[in-house]
Amino acid sequence: MIIYGTKPVHLKTVENKIIKCANCEKQGQMAFSYFSSHFHVFWIPVFPYTRKGFSSCTNCGEELKPKRMPEHIRRAYKETKKDTKLPIWQFSGLILVTVLIGFLIYQSKADDATYAEYMTSPRSGDVYRYKLGYDEYSTLKIAEITEDSIYLIPNEYVTNKRSGISEIDTDANYGQLMYGYSRDEIERMFKDEEIYQIDRE
Repeated sequence: MIIYGTKPVHLKTVENKIIKCANCEKQGQMAFSYFSSHFHVFWIPVFPYTRKGFSSCTNCGEELKPKRMPEHIRRAYKETKKDTKLPIWQFSGLILVTVLIGFLIYQSKADDATYAEYMTSPRSGDVYRYKLGYDEYSTLKIAEITEDSIYLIPNEYVTNKRSGISEIDTDANYGQLMYGYSRDEIERMFKDEEIYQIDRE
């Protein structure tokens, strides 16, 4: 279950020593309070979506939202609001997602470089993860290597998910049957992403 919601946070309260209260006409008792509401998932702030506030008189207690403020109070409220910054922690979720995406891109490029290296210098025992067709995945294990050919033992089982490969990639699932492929054909399969991952112990 995903727990999500919104939460208002007090940003700051600023006292204004110049403005007169429109209700009691007391000068120097006006204060502006600002709040920011953010969307959160599992209590982690993702992003702020609104910033609001109100004025209050510490003398008579009158509180006004911007729409009800007299023009001279509204101008002071807006000027002070410009200097009210959103705290960086309210963007924690976006920052985490950005970092995660960056890491996944980096990891993907690192894996691609590793697989390309394995492809140019194959070893006996390497396992090719490959796609047979729509939602069909299996493995091929290198048994022998010659100058121009690679001999592979096919896995006797097929899975409908890439994540299921780890369940079928066991020694017991490779028989005695062996097929020879030219290196060019193996490289073509890798280039066309029929072979999408290479595992090496």
